[in-house]
Amino acid sequence: MSSSLRPWSPEDFDDTCETCSAPPGQFCHPWCATGYTAADARREADAVDAREGR
Repeated sequence: MSSSLRPWSPEDFDDTCETCSAPPGQFCHPWCATGYTAADARREADAVDAREGR
């Protein structure tokens, strides 16, 4: 089993931003107050992995 991380894909994130409508797997627009970042995406993916026992 490899310890390297697989690349992110849009399927990893199901929701569009409710504030700026950024598509799933994408960062928010610069003007968006929500400010979804790569750190947020990573934290959510890690939480899903933990729930699924990966």
